[in-house]
Amino acid sequence: YIRYKSINQETNVSGNLSLNHQVLDRLWTPNSCFINSKVAQIHESPFRSVFLMLFPNGSIMVNYRVRVKGPCSMELSNFPLDLQKCGLIYESFNYNNQEVRMRWSDDTGDPVRPMAEIVLPDFDLFKISANRIEEPYPAGMWDELHVSIMFERRFIWYFMQAYLPTYLTIFISWVSFALGPRAIPARTMLGVNALLAMIFQFGNIMRNLPRVSYIKAIDVWMLASMTFIFCSLLELAIVGYKVRDESKTVSKSSIKKSKVGPPLPDESPRGSLLYEKRFMFPAGCNAPRSISKTSSSWPPEKIDSISSIMFPLSFFIFNVSYRQPLQPKSSNQRFEGIC
Repeated sequence: YIRYKSINQETNVSGNLSLNHQVLDRLWTPNSCFINSKVAQIHESPFRSVFLMLFPNGSIMVNYRVRVKGPCSMELSNFPLDLQKCGLIYESFNYNNQEVRMRWSDDTGDPVRPMAEIVLPDFDLFKISANRIEEPYPAGMWDELHVSIMFERRFIWYFMQAYLPTYLTIFISWVSFALGPRAIPARTMLGVNALLAMIFQFGNIMRNLPRVSYIKAIDVWMLASMTFIFCSLLELAIVGYKVRDESKTVSKSSIKKSKVGPPLPDESPRGSLLYEKRFMFPAGCNAPRSISKTSSSWPPEKIDSISSIMFPLSFFIFNVSYRQPLQPKSSNQRFEGIC
């Protein structure tokens, strides 16, 4: 509903008089309209929904029941934790402020307020703000009445469809740390399946979102989550390399021991016995062990143990740094930041 009052000194009546829209066409009006509307029309159910009242002091009050479709400037950088702003501009189309002055009425407190609770499937009504500005035109200065309507996106659906499955997929990728360094095939299958599930989920989410040329908050989340899973696969590759390196070291050590073997019996020729002893390692010699010690300074078990701590800790730090810029502010700060 739109209600405005204007003063026409030529209108003289003895008392309040209610009339219909047919009389309004014969009276002077400021010809006010929503200049930025896409569609605006007066309801006709079954007749034109216009209420006109004349007052003895020359005031005219007009009440319309209109349907207006206005623009909304969509900014999706913080999607799905974003606020969206829709605005309407009401002004006189024919008269500048030297002829018509426009003001918001302060009789009822808030000049713009909803008639009933607004329930939308994807948004909550956050705030309605009204202000007046003077806008310069080639024909002079015009009074403009601005209405800003803020909507806050409902987060629970996106949490259930995007964030919660991502949490579960990342947690599943960490299960491989507890399977041990020898379960390479099982860990590989677990990590690859987690990465493929994340890629499929990201593609499904992006397919249902508007295409924009900048990065959204959900893009940062999904890309970082895929990075965590990819890093767990890199950790698995390092563990597999260490396991194979240890296996080679153990096999070389066993071959070396089999070559130097125990001393030959006494019936062997003396020259052969001396030849064999010449190439035997003395008791307590650490030559074969030095290879094993060098290769096992970071054993696979130690890498898995460190990863089982560092991956959750890094993911927790990422969650804190991701949520902090998107934390809800006070209503005034949030509104002023977008306006």
